[in-house]
Amino acid sequence: MLEALGGHGACSLHLLHELTKLPKSTLRRLLATLVKRRLVRQGLNDRLYRISISLPTLSRAEASPATAEIVEAALPHMQALTTEIGWPSDLHMRHESRMRIVESTRVLSPFHVHGGGIDLEVNIFGSAGGRAFLMSLDEESLDSLYKETTKHPIFGPTRFGLTLEKLKYELFLMRKAGYGFRRAGYLGESTPDDKLNAIAVPVRKGDGELLGALTLMWTRIYLEHEAFASRFLKRLQLTADAISADLNLTKKTFLQ
Repeated sequence: MLEALGGHGACSLHLLHELTKLPKSTLRRLLATLVKRRLVRQGLNDRLYRISISLPTLSRAEASPATAEIVEAALPHMQALTTEIGWPSDLHMRHESRMRIVESTRVLSPFHVHGGGIDLEVNIFGSAGGRAFLMSLDEESLDSLYKETTKHPIFGPTRFGLTLEKLKYELFLMRKAGYGFRRAGYLGESTPDDKLNAIAVPVRKGDGELLGALTLMWTRIYLEHEAFASRFLKRLQLTADAISADLNLTKKTFLQ
């Protein structure tokens, strides 16, 4: 079953049944044990199962102990945030030249928001999470990332006509504001338009290592990002700080 999860990626119970030919009752018992032992995790938003360890014969990005550790630390705080203010939160981590949603509380929100999706990849230069990540990079890393991605038609900066100089100026303004926000005109990677707006702050380990970004999203017609941030940015930042503190305290117990 672990090989099926590692080789295929996120799976429903039914798909695991088809891949392994094991009875669903057996799979449920095994999954309960593996989730309890933190070898497998179940996404809050899509309820799919994902492997939390690296298997020697597999190299999928989803089979990352680091990602599982971060999700485990972040999820209780994300749930508390959405329970308190209603609006949902996504956790983003960088994957190559883009950001990947690794967990979400959209399913917990009382407000109707686009479903999104765990493992969805979004543009690092357009998304709030991506821009919060970029504004936290040192100049050398930023220059390198821009150069690596400049020719990519979907996930690169040229999608928005961004020169490096313009990008740096935008990031300067976001650092002053204290958060990343979704680029005007960026409608997400889904079709049709997800009709959302978002703000985001970086997520770090206690030692300062940059891990990704935590977003807070709302329906675009509700408020401009400045007004939304004036209400909820402090709470979002406290959530990111709590995640960082937990990651600093957590002992790594995943198999490497």
